[in-house]
Amino acid sequence: MNTTWEPERFANLNRQLGECLELTAESPKVEELKQKLEELKPELASLLEYPAKNAQHRTALEKGTPTINGEQYKVSTDFVAEATKLSDFLEVDEDLAAALVHKAVGYEKRFELAAGESAVLLYFSEREAKLESLRTLFAGGASTGVDEGVRTVLEQHASEILSSTLKASSSMFPERVLAAINMLQGRQTRVSAVLSGPSAEVPYQREVVEFVKTRIGEERKQLAMLLFVIMRDYQLNSGELLAVVAWLRSASVSDAATLRLAAGLLVALGTDEGSEQAEAAALDKVSHLVRDSAFLVRLNAAIIDETWCDSGLKGVVWLQWALLALFGMKRSPGFDQLIGFREDRVEAIAEQAVRMGAYRCAADYLLGHRIDDAMEYELADEFTALQQQRADTASAVSPRYPHFDDVSEELQWQLERSMEAMLAAFIGRMSSLVRRMRYSEEDALYQAQQSAVYQTTQAEPARRDTEALFAWVTVLYTGRADAALRFWGHGEPDDRLAVFVRWGADCREQGMVRAYFGMLAALASGAQASVCAHEFMSGGGAGGHRQT
Repeated sequence: MNTTWEPERFANLNRQLGECLELTAESPKVEELKQKLEELKPELASLLEYPAKNAQHRTALEKGTPTINGEQYKVSTDFVAEATKLSDFLEVDEDLAAALVHKAVGYEKRFELAAGESAVLLYFSEREAKLESLRTLFAGGASTGVDEGVRTVLEQHASEILSSTLKASSSMFPERVLAAINMLQGRQTRVSAVLSGPSAEVPYQREVVEFVKTRIGEERKQLAMLLFVIMRDYQLNSGELLAVVAWLRSASVSDAATLRLAAGLLVALGTDEGSEQAEAAALDKVSHLVRDSAFLVRLNAAIIDETWCDSGLKGVVWLQWALLALFGMKRSPGFDQLIGFREDRVEAIAEQAVRMGAYRCAADYLLGHRIDDAMEYELADEFTALQQQRADTASAVSPRYPHFDDVSEELQWQLERSMEAMLAAFIGRMSSLVRRMRYSEEDALYQAQQSAVYQTTQAEPARRDTEALFAWVTVLYTGRADAALRFWGHGEPDDRLAVFVRWGADCREQGMVRAYFGMLAALASGAQASVCAHEFMSGGGAGGHRQT
């Protein structure tokens, strides 16, 4: 593996990529980019894998004769000490560490740090630029906003990296991304241990080591976003998709990478019918699954049969899978035979998904970036209802999900788009399940009230899944002007969502009524939507709306 190192190679590459996104294929700069991509492709494919410490190189360094960028040097004892310390701290080859220290000497004044500490900053700066370059490359290779010739160049190199393997491993690129996310978690733990240990064992200024710990956490998020882009814009093969499912099954929702990978999986399994282009993509997705029946069975087992760390996350993925399965059964003959069950089983899976806490996870976790202090206050009762959404085996009220304050606008948009598509598909394709669960809850709540009046014992607390469904809609649409027009019948091929709004108007149970009106307020956000809501309310919930 390459032990040479030059500063700003990937920073320059990322700048070149950004420039070429605005150019046509005839530009000389695009040809320069092609050559640079070809040169750096092996290093891009290796992600954050760098040569490990080497006994032979350590011996040469200790003798003061390291090889720096292919040339043997005679160095001082101070240089040897700095390079050795850097190699141990970064866990990299001694020749690479020597090259880093050698180049960092010229940055000491700029950073106002010693050469070793400057080398640490340079090392992580280039790692960040490498990951940004990969993300720009993959996103650009699928962007319709880029010149077709330039897009073809980017897509070709992205596809070659995507299908690449390394000599030491047969795993494909997406699996290596997951492995890197796991590797960095262990690395971050070791750096934390250094910081919490004796001060004498902290190799550099504490601020520098804290910076490294923070950067490793940021790198994990960068890698997760890179894989999100790949799942959104490219087709993963069977092993890669199964690897993502396996990772999420054992993941903690407190891990920022989990949110990003969950978003990617939901996109990969999504079947949005909102436009001809989206429906064509959904059909292509189903056709891809049907071509490999063994994979289809394995994917179903991985999602349905295996244990997941978080029941709510499992529920959301189950629900998305159920919607994809139902779409496949309706659009691809023989899909039900390949997967091994029919529509009634799909509805049972969706109901189980709801009972696991799918609504709770969707509203409080996947849309957590939307929940500010004002929403917490306004929807306090709805969040209480959401906490009662839990797996049937759980005896206690579910805790709230963590909310992250560093969710990019790109990811926010995609999460909201995915939740809109999932909601519309669920309400449209499984309206009978939604109705049946509501009526069952109303009966249970009535029995609970009777038990309280007559002081009899109730078998178990009544569920509040319908309130949770209304809360999901509320969190998704609050404050988004005219984003919910489809619920008022605008731009829809049928009125399934408008029927859902009208259907909710005859709720009688207090909690459902409160949650329903909160949902109406959210759906009424915006000038056009507020007019629709006014007409709806003026008609006594009859559902009249103005076509515009």
